[in-house]
Amino acid sequence: MANFTQRVSEMLHSPKTQEMINKVKSQATKPENKAKITNFADKFRNKGGGSPPSNSGPSY
Repeated sequence: MANFTQRVSEMLHSPKTQEMINKVKSQATKPENKAKITNFADKFRNKGGGSPPSNSGPSY
């Protein structure tokens, strides 16, 4: 298992990975992308995308 963790650690510290992380961070700080992320998170949590299910009991 040490081999696996060592390989993951090497990957996380590689220059290419650091470059990708910096790209993602720069994109995530843009206001239009923050709004998209927030909207997606709200829909995912079922807070903003549609009406919640009704709890009025069974309909016969």
